[in-house]
Amino acid sequence: RQRLGAGGAVITWERFKREFLIKYFPADVRNREVVEFMELKQGSMSVAEYAAKFESLGAFSPHYNTVEAEYDKCVKFE
Repeated sequence: RQRLGAGGAVITWERFKREFLIKYFPADVRNREVVEFMELKQGSMSVAEYAAKFESLGAFSPHYNTVEAEYDKCVKFE
């Protein structure tokens, strides 16, 4: 809070997530997660397992985390 709210700045959820990822997930780790997400295939996973993996890895892919990209995310899931 001291770091993000300096000068009375409003701390939005998006800003908090961005700063949290920068601090606790180095860029190379985030990039590996994005690559794994882009190459993700269901293979022998159940639909539930695939969906869980898709959501967890998708959190690191900025393109798929916008309202405008909801359709693209659905296509990627299929």
